Amino acid sequence: MLKAGKSARRATFLRSSGASLATRIAPRNARTTAQLQPFFIRSNGYHDSAEYGCISPPRVKAEGYSAEELRNRHANANLLQLVSAYRRYGHLSSNLDPLGMQKSELLEELSAGTYGLGKDSDVFDIKGIVAPSNGLPASASLSAIVSALQKTYCRNISYEFEHIESRAVRQWFAHSVESLGGFDASPRYGRYHELLSKVEIFEQYLQKKLPNVKRYGLEGSEAIAVLLDQVIYEGAQQGIVDVVAGLSHRGRMSFLATLFGYPKDELLRKLRGGSEFPDDSPWTGDMLVDLAKPGSVRYDDLDATVNVDVLWNACHLESGTPVAMGKSRVKDVNIARTKKSKDHTIGDHVLALSVHGDSSFAGQGVVAESLGMSGLAHFTNGGTVHIVINNQIGYTTPASHTRMTRYASDIAKFADIPIIHVNGEHPEELARAAHLAVSYRQKFRKDIVIDVWTFRKRGHNEMDEPSFTQPAMYSAINKHVSAPAKFEEKLISSGHMTKEAANVVKQEWLASLNEAFAASETCVATEPTRAPRWRLLKSSANYPVEKTTGVSIDMLYEVGVKSVAPGESVKVHPRIERFHIKPRLKRLQEGQAVDWATAEALAFGTLLKEGYNVRLSGQDVGRGTFSQRHAMFVCQDTEQVYVPLNHMDDGQCSSKQQLGKLEVVNSNLCEEAVVGFEYGVAVEDPFTLTIWEAQFGDFYNNSQTIVDGYIASGETKWGQQNGLVMLLPHGFDGGGPDHSSCRIERHLMLSNDPVDEHPVALPNIYVAHPSTPAQFFHLMRRQMKRNFRKPLIVAGPKTMLRLANATSLLSEMGPGTRFKPVLDDPSINDPRAVKRVMLVSGKLYYDLAKLKSEHPLGEHAAIVRVEELSPFPREELYNVLSQYTNASDFVWVQEEPRNSGAYAFAAPRVKRLLPAHAELRYVGRSEHAATCSGVETQQAAEHAELTRCAFDGLRGLVADLVIDNISIQHDQHQSRDEPVASVISAGASSHRWSNRQIYAAQSSDQ
Repeated sequence: MLKAGKSARRATFLRSSGASLATRIAPRNARTTAQLQPFFIRSNGYHDSAEYGCISPPRVKAEGYSAEELRNRHANANLLQLVSAYRRYGHLSSNLDPLGMQKSELLEELSAGTYGLGKDSDVFDIKGIVAPSNGLPASASLSAIVSALQKTYCRNISYEFEHIESRAVRQWFAHSVESLGGFDASPRYGRYHELLSKVEIFEQYLQKKLPNVKRYGLEGSEAIAVLLDQVIYEGAQQGIVDVVAGLSHRGRMSFLATLFGYPKDELLRKLRGGSEFPDDSPWTGDMLVDLAKPGSVRYDDLDATVNVDVLWNACHLESGTPVAMGKSRVKDVNIARTKKSKDHTIGDHVLALSVHGDSSFAGQGVVAESLGMSGLAHFTNGGTVHIVINNQIGYTTPASHTRMTRYASDIAKFADIPIIHVNGEHPEELARAAHLAVSYRQKFRKDIVIDVWTFRKRGHNEMDEPSFTQPAMYSAINKHVSAPAKFEEKLISSGHMTKEAANVVKQEWLASLNEAFAASETCVATEPTRAPRWRLLKSSANYPVEKTTGVSIDMLYEVGVKSVAPGESVKVHPRIERFHIKPRLKRLQEGQAVDWATAEALAFGTLLKEGYNVRLSGQDVGRGTFSQRHAMFVCQDTEQVYVPLNHMDDGQCSSKQQLGKLEVVNSNLCEEAVVGFEYGVAVEDPFTLTIWEAQFGDFYNNSQTIVDGYIASGETKWGQQNGLVMLLPHGFDGGGPDHSSCRIERHLMLSNDPVDEHPVALPNIYVAHPSTPAQFFHLMRRQMKRNFRKPLIVAGPKTMLRLANATSLLSEMGPGTRFKPVLDDPSINDPRAVKRVMLVSGKLYYDLAKLKSEHPLGEHAAIVRVEELSPFPREELYNVLSQYTNASDFVWVQEEPRNSGAYAFAAPRVKRLLPAHAELRYVGRSEHAATCSGVETQQAAEHAELTRCAFDGLRGLVADLVIDNISIQHDQHQSRDEPVASVISAGASSHRWSNRQIYAAQSSDQ
């Protein structure tokens, strides 16, 4: 479970460690001590909290040297220098390239003579210098020591760990690799041969049967299958029951067929152009290289089955890395909850495994973002094993043009991640790498990278001619004997396997492929198995009958009060006390309308009361970009974090009523990886309200890949629902071109809400632009109370956060209330008097409402708010518009430029609702390349002009209404011989909406 105890104890340890160090400094300089003590608290203890979700990897203390070892190190300092050089530079002299084109270097730093070491026969005591191993006794000659170092650091496997800050890690790694001579992979040689043979035959089979299909095969990198299998095997020995696997394009077909149990007939059906889903499935499917299905791997010798959750992957390279991180973290925590683990450490049950390409790992920014947050308290998953399939080329670009450094894996060094380099032609060394990687991960619960040097036999894909650009490399490849063939020959010559046994393995596999190929013509694809939590929800096929989302006034009051109740030992900043806590309590106690931040706290708190969890992630979300939220209090004395909503039960909660928890995640300064991570959380746990908030709305731009490839289209492609909420502050209030717009038009372009017909099925995403706190409250609660999940994009408030009119009474969130997709003008007394209807979204409503209240003819204009844009609220908007029977002028008003905002999306849908011959006019800024002007005075002038234009011509419309009514009354007078009235008779006009289609929601029991 997510336990606070370890984090709290660690925080106490850090503070005491700081005090201890300060005490040791004190005798030298009392003034320095006084300055350092606060520093220790801030640098080590800040936000190192006992609050929910704050999980840090275990701290492992470095082992000290004994007095004897220290004396030996001092006495043999030159030998220690030589050993340190091998640890730091040995990889430069290793044999990594299976093609032999990249030669190892002969380094002066690795020469014993460089450190004054003379005869090879000189004997040294290695205690405290080199880890003892089977081949190196406690006292050894210089030649034996050098030979052991060469064997450890300069052969077909090598290591980089000396860049790591932690002495405990460096010490553990050195000891582990220097004593790894005892690792014996031979009991699993038969398994390795089976996997290698299956991969090679599978690739050759596809090349023969389907030569024109681009599959991005594994030929030249076949031994990666051995590495994957050994990583999972090692994990199973350490208690891992689930693996979340993010695969690259390269080799995906082979991994699915040979290792993860994807039905071969279904896979071949897909390769032959069929769908991975049943023929009547609503899901459109994806490319071969993004294919996925949950699988498992069975190890009879361990009596263990490991579930493998192979992730669907958008085609954008590396974008799946943070998704795997988020999914694996939540999966591990949920398993721990189910098992009621008392001493759970993150990563105990679930291992994340990410496979990368060499050029994408070095070049894609999302990799650096993901690695950079891998050890952060609210993002750690207990460590991911990263495997780089290093083909030594990117499409047609040589390595020298894809990065400036030696290795594709060098980007990992900035995140203090150790790296293992392996020659991909040696399965036993890959097994050694897997053993070491999983051991490190389990010990330190941090990421590790295995850089496997391989090659691509057929170029970037099977239709490619690689010798156009790499003639020398492919001349060597064409002469190269495959790794499976070499390994089989080695096993036969060493007596581990007979030729006959090897042939049986290959013949049986080939026969199964032939059988599957024949069956693929008629087989019916099966739907992927849904995870248990998702089985509790339904498909979102038709429009639901929305349930009420309001709660009792008493509960709202209770949650509101407790949302600003600091703990007894928490000293709150006086300004928070004055401007946040006291005003909220005053509003609640006096029954006043509440602001946006209060409504949000009420939504979160009431969901927690009902057992849902809430994860609020993004930059500075705890306080809020605009200092409005204060979901967490930071004690002014200790800097410990306190989240009031996590302390609502006061110890009075019954065992049957388990409250949810709010996880406040102040993320690192990146968007794509964080949004990808939160998407992973959302698809793993549909009962956690997962929210990512942008600091400013358009900051989401950096995560567009995740929005396009996963959030907006994941269900359509893969049948994978997600309920991620994106809160994007939006509003033209002087913030300039890059802090004003959440680019709402882009989200609407992603919606598949139809233009020309009334939809039956729900669209892929919900997009809302609410204008009141109560509306936002209902949106958040609705997201969890439904029995299906859809992503929700919210154009959130900025100035509305503190706008006096943008408040809501508790009764608007009380029993029987719900979100309203359309809000009618509350100031209209007689709808028949309205000649102009303005349609608007968001905060612009309040500016127009103010002008309307001051306008002498304001009663003749109605301002209708479209609060939800996708799905477009046809029925609700029609019901509102059709009551304005005399309206002849319909206007869409927005503050965004015409080529931005919601107008382009809304206009064709609104026009289908209007009376015959009625038009929808546009009032707003003209087309503009930038979002808005960066000159505040110009932006203010444009705003004043567009709001004024919204009321232009109203006098003429009212005059037309008077004339129309006089004419009508004159006709009535002639028929009834009555005096002609000169006043407006708003009800006299015929109903011009009677011939319009009435839109009714398609009810369902969802």
